[in-house]
Amino acid sequence: MKRKYAIVWGVICLFLIFASISQAGNIRIGLVYDGESSHFKKTREIILNEIQGMTHGVNHVSFPANIQVNGGWNVEEINKSLDRLMASDKVDMVLSLGEVSAHEACRRHSFSKPVFAVPVVDAKLQGIPSQKGTSGVHNLNYINTFSSIDREIQLFRSITPFSHIVIIVDDFIFKSIPQLEPLSRQLAHKFSMEVTVVTATDSGKNVLAQIPPETDAVFVLPVPRLSDQQLHIVTDGFITRKLPSFSLRGRPGVSDGILAEAIAEDSLLQLARNVAANVQDVVDGGADAGNLPTIFEPDRKLVINMATARAINIHPNWNLLTEAELINDESILSEEQMNITKAMQEALTANLDLAAANRLVEAGMAQVKEARSSLLPQLALDTQATIVDEDRAAAYAGTLPERQWTGSIQATQVIYSEKAWAGFTIEKHLQIAREKGLETVRLDITQAAANAYMNVLRARSIERIQKENLKLTRKNLERARIRVEIGAGGQEEIYRWESQIADSRRNVLKAQSVTLNAFNALNTLLNRPVSDTFTPDKADETDPLGILPVKPLTRYMENDMELDKLGRFLITEGLNAAPELKEIEAAILAQTRSITQAEREFWVPTVSLFSDVTESFSKSGEGSEYAPGRNDTDWSAGIKASLPLYSGGKKIASLERTQKESARLHHKRDGLKNRIEERILNAVHLLRASYPGIRLSMDAADAARRNLDLVTDSYVRGIKPVIDLIDAQNQSLVANQQAVNAVYDFLIDIMTLQRNIGHFFLFEPQQERGAWMIRLTRYMEVSL
Repeated sequence: MKRKYAIVWGVICLFLIFASISQAGNIRIGLVYDGESSHFKKTREIILNEIQGMTHGVNHVSFPANIQVNGGWNVEEINKSLDRLMASDKVDMVLSLGEVSAHEACRRHSFSKPVFAVPVVDAKLQGIPSQKGTSGVHNLNYINTFSSIDREIQLFRSITPFSHIVIIVDDFIFKSIPQLEPLSRQLAHKFSMEVTVVTATDSGKNVLAQIPPETDAVFVLPVPRLSDQQLHIVTDGFITRKLPSFSLRGRPGVSDGILAEAIAEDSLLQLARNVAANVQDVVDGGADAGNLPTIFEPDRKLVINMATARAINIHPNWNLLTEAELINDESILSEEQMNITKAMQEALTANLDLAAANRLVEAGMAQVKEARSSLLPQLALDTQATIVDEDRAAAYAGTLPERQWTGSIQATQVIYSEKAWAGFTIEKHLQIAREKGLETVRLDITQAAANAYMNVLRARSIERIQKENLKLTRKNLERARIRVEIGAGGQEEIYRWESQIADSRRNVLKAQSVTLNAFNALNTLLNRPVSDTFTPDKADETDPLGILPVKPLTRYMENDMELDKLGRFLITEGLNAAPELKEIEAAILAQTRSITQAEREFWVPTVSLFSDVTESFSKSGEGSEYAPGRNDTDWSAGIKASLPLYSGGKKIASLERTQKESARLHHKRDGLKNRIEERILNAVHLLRASYPGIRLSMDAADAARRNLDLVTDSYVRGIKPVIDLIDAQNQSLVANQQAVNAVYDFLIDIMTLQRNIGHFFLFEPQQERGAWMIRLTRYMEVSL
């Protein structure tokens, strides 16, 4: 019997234990929110999803539909809902969502269960308890969005001046939080301007109708009841009336037509994650909500809609453009896509230096034809009219009339002329030299275009890094302000970060100038208008190492032995392909023919045929009658050979000159070979440093980033001083720039290597590139 009782009691105990575990493991969170709207629906979904996604420990969090209460945009109903949720034994925690619901929740003095209020507009302004970054009230946690309207008004005024501003805010929020009412007077006094408050419900037209005609700027606070369609009615009305607008919370935002905003796109997600982290600390860690952080520090990013700016004739200054993200900015980049291959090809068709070199080659072809003409028949036609004195004509007895008009044609043909043949042969060799010189120019232009394109990418990357650094500096300024606000830091920290911001702005301006100059340099090479812009290939910017198919080459750069063998192979390739070498070799052949000509001048005559036909068209006066048997036509023909015997030593001097010139060209060729070999080896040596430098610089940047994260966290918690964070940030900035430079230095070194071997093999069609790689592989295997 006792055994049966024991079994029964054991079952009961197990049941109670499991029931207890089950009850402890299911955390039910009640929700009260201001009212229904598309904005609140989205906000609610994001926050609830983040809470459920983060609280995945032993306890299970749920949001039963029967304890999700719509406040109906009514303060009394919100408070009644809060009372019911606080009193219900089926609710373990309460989430109060919306400016008014959060305000009403935080006004209470005691809390029987954890309450999370999101968002609080400004805890200090609303008189909500705050103690060293927490509420200091048992079971109360709220998220203070801490949006400084003063700071945003100052930022807005830096974009455009104004003296009469309209502040648009939801009617329910404005009337339910009385502390907001005197804010307009405070702003008017502080900034010496007129301030009009316009309240919004769910009608965009109603909002526009309330804006006074003298208004010259609009500042938009939360308007949750305006649908997306109504928001567009409002923003379109701003543009029609040429009113500059600024959004505090990003809804409506620049994507809706607002001129500017200063909040990150993912700020709502950041807010949700802060809420979820606090809920997790209570659910899984057993923390007191009153000891959890209340400060929300969203990323601040000034965004300016340049299409709106153009529409209302607003022109932000350089300082703003250096730190702002610009959307719809047609002045920065055109839609034309550019990649390295297109840049190189366009340079070969449009570059003016290359066009000039082409004209030189074309002129050289004419010179070859000119030299060849001396070997072809020569025809000449002339006519003349003469008059001589009468007694002279009589003396010539009919062979020279007093007045006569004649015409003649002469023909000559060189049978052999050493000078003519030599000139023709020399010009053909010089034309080959000119063509090889053109190849040299093509190689130089190709390299210059590729390097200019990569410098555009480099400059844009450095500009992006500088802008990110400016953004980080502003974020650190926000951290410093929060530290000062909660008494953890001094005013000197704010001044230090403001100084850093000034330096960062200057660096951004410099980086932007470098980017513009890089575009200008490439445009000049491509013979485009210097101010033209284009959009670099997105893949080139996200994966610059993918610009060149270097992997088959980089496998031979892992150690000095393979790199040395690669260098020897490239020297052989370079000496065989270098157009500079072929150019000078063609000049040597031309000079060799000059020597042969100078030697033959001593003993080889010039032989030619000649003929002449003369016709008398008219004659009169004394002696105009020819002797019997003579007609009006005279002709002659013959062969001629000439050999100058002595020309004052000119032949000897000419021979000596050509021989010395030939020797000079041979020396020049040998020196050029040495220089080509040197340039190739120098390029290989640069690769020896730049290729592993990519990995090393990326490792350094990664380490600097992780160090910055640690120091930032320590700074926020008051462990590290401001100077340590500045040093860590600067170190990360330098490391990031070096990582970018390392990649583009390597790519430019690869282009330099290809130029020095006289062959851009990485840009050849697949078949030609494959053949080159086969030669390389065979050489490396044999050399092993």
